[in-house]
Amino acid sequence: MGEDEGKIQFKRALESLGTGVIYAHSPEAKGKIEKRFDYFQRRLPFLCERYKVVKIAEAEKVLDELIEFYNEKRVHQETGQTPNDRWEKGEREGKTRIRALPEDIDLDYVFSLHYERKVKTDGTISFNARRWKVGKFPKDKVTVCFIPEKKIMIFKDKQKLWEYHL
Repeated sequence: MGEDEGKIQFKRALESLGTGVIYAHSPEAKGKIEKRFDYFQRRLPFLCERYKVVKIAEAEKVLDELIEFYNEKRVHQETGQTPNDRWEKGEREGKTRIRALPEDIDLDYVFSLHYERKVKTDGTISFNARRWKVGKFPKDKVTVCFIPEKKIMIFKDKQKLWEYHL
């Protein structure tokens, strides 16, 4: 998948959730997130070396602990609050736009890679150098929803026709 296609797929997923991307165009806005990443990039190698980490699973545990510390215990110099405390205060004061997802939303559908295919006269489609049974709708277009190494789902007008586990 090319970079442009990835951007298109990501934009489609966000739009289907009724949201979008907000780009940080100023150095100040970019600095907020970059400072956080810089903190992790400086601390993680040091901690992995300190604890003699040699496996990715071990490093993931160290990173989880580092993120937990950063969010829950590390007090920001300017605000005097931890990121979690600041977040919770913003929620209490109604300063967030986050809302609950509808209970019936299929996140596999939303975040899978979507590809359009035309059903062949024999009721199959071609995808990833294989043929997949659709069973109906010859010559109609369907959407193949692909989660790499997990599954393929075939939809017609947002109705799931088939699901194949890989």
